[in-house]
Amino acid sequence: MVILGDYQGEPAILFSSALVSAAVLPRRGGKVASFFDKETQFEFLFQNPRPMYSNAKLGDDFASFEACGLDDAFPSIDRGIVEMNGRRVTYPDHGEIWSAPFQYAIEGDTARLWYKSPLFGYSYQKSFRIFDKTLSGTWKIINEGQQPFPYIWALHCLSVYRQDMRIFFPPGVEKVVNVLQSSRLGPPGSEYLFPRDKPLGVPYDFAEVPSPDSMTMEKYFVKGQVSEGMAGYQFPDEAVAVTLRYDSRVFPYLGFWVTAGGFRGDYNCALEPMTGFYDDVRIAMQNGSIKYLNPGEMLRFSIRLSFEKLY
Repeated sequence: MVILGDYQGEPAILFSSALVSAAVLPRRGGKVASFFDKETQFEFLFQNPRPMYSNAKLGDDFASFEACGLDDAFPSIDRGIVEMNGRRVTYPDHGEIWSAPFQYAIEGDTARLWYKSPLFGYSYQKSFRIFDKTLSGTWKIINEGQQPFPYIWALHCLSVYRQDMRIFFPPGVEKVVNVLQSSRLGPPGSEYLFPRDKPLGVPYDFAEVPSPDSMTMEKYFVKGQVSEGMAGYQFPDEAVAVTLRYDSRVFPYLGFWVTAGGFRGDYNCALEPMTGFYDDVRIAMQNGSIKYLNPGEMLRFSIRLSFEKLY
């Protein structure tokens, strides 16, 4: 069942079945604000830490607003100025989508949302539906402008934090690369063996999250490209896992973000499949991992989140 309703004071598209529910907020970039397992009464997505949503606009600072739920980071994560075709173009912080108001329609068991970029001239469409214990999303991004533009697309899906949670990565991961200055992982560019190593001489398990009293925030990437588009989370206390499935040919790079109180006092984490390495279009251009969307070209992909029993 898909209906229009309200979620935490926001107009929402509400999905519900006997097994799961979900909420999508059209006015907030088509954010997925909730993905809930009815069997275990478990909310997977980190919830809005504020009493209500603020009215962000294009170009605003992402950290000043509600970092919660599942957002699309496109065409960048970090804010930056890029030289393109003889002109300087500003890429907004965390991209253009998260603050955009989307139009929408309900078509049977599917909700379709769409937006037209005022900066780059692309049309942005996405649709969601639920089945079994899965939230399935499909995206279509078409460059309707006259010029190609470089882009990064990243899944910015903030999960809840649990001290005993475990993170699982695609098979074949051998090393990770730190990209934030960290008291535990050292300077950006530091490389470590996966899944365990001794950054700064202290044992570290990259499948675990920092303790709640660490007051840290960290981000690291799988070194190189992943072999398979499957990763996820295990929550032992709730006896549930959440698996993320995607096309590794579209998203060959995978990052992991976690804040254990170090960012605004928030506790959440995120596996982040990306088209380029890593958050800044200019960095991806320098290391040869950037992609361009040419005039008339369409980027199309699907991503699925599924609840699964852990035991």
